[in-house]
Amino acid sequence: MTTRRKRAGFSGVEISRGGFLHALPRRPRRRPIYNLFRRIEEPDLVCAVPNDFPVPAFLASGAWSYAGSVCAASEPPPGFRAEMAEHGAETCGFHLFHQLPAAVSPPRRRVTARAI
Repeated sequence: MTTRRKRAGFSGVEISRGGFLHALPRRPRRRPIYNLFRRIEEPDLVCAVPNDFPVPAFLASGAWSYAGSVCAASEPPPGFRAEMAEHGAETCGFHLFHQLPAAVSPPRRRVTARAI
């Protein structure tokens, strides 16, 4: 006989007769396509809305412009975290984040050989 219990961090835990715990597999994560909207006056402020969610009313105020979309297969913009976007979408229907500047590669150091 087994029973199922809900535990933090697991979608479920199965306890067997011997008292052993067996973690049940998690549900696969949903990786939606996000529509991105950029604030016109603050271009580094971006709002991500899942493609299958309604667009929040504040984005239609004229202060925001459409900036493209991002999906699991594409390279996300710097500062976008899929886990945070998923959590934000579940709680309020959108996710706000600051787009970080693209990583700048450090300048190459010139190596010169010296004769000894």
